Amino acid sequence: MSTPPRHEADVYGTGTPTREAVERIAGRWTVLITHVLEGGPTRFNDLKNRLGVSGQVLARALRDLERDGLVARRVYPEVPVRVEYELTALGGTMCPVVQEIRRWAEVSAQAIGEARLAYDRGQRS
Repeated sequence: MSTPPRHEADVYGTGTPTREAVERIAGRWTVLITHVLEGGPTRFNDLKNRLGVSGQVLARALRDLERDGLVARRVYPEVPVRVEYELTALGGTMCPVVQEIRRWAEVSAQAIGEARLAYDRGQRS
């Protein structure tokens, strides 16, 4: 008995590696954190201030990225304790993707704004 042909949509099925990777990159803070960390190791409060995010939300996002092996957390035994975050080698592979998302956003921002205005006026295309 032959197996049915695999549909392209199946690669995005629940629990697939592709789905999990897309969910990670699509996370609200992933692209922004990656962009900042692309510049090198960064302290928690610097990240928090640059991103304009609460400490609780940032800590959760960093934990998720660390769990996925994309970000490394380094604690320095100083007083007060210094904690820095940096992209791992795997996390660094996201940089070209993040840069492309930024370029797309810059090129598309005006068209998106115009589409929103048309939609809000009831002029759906």
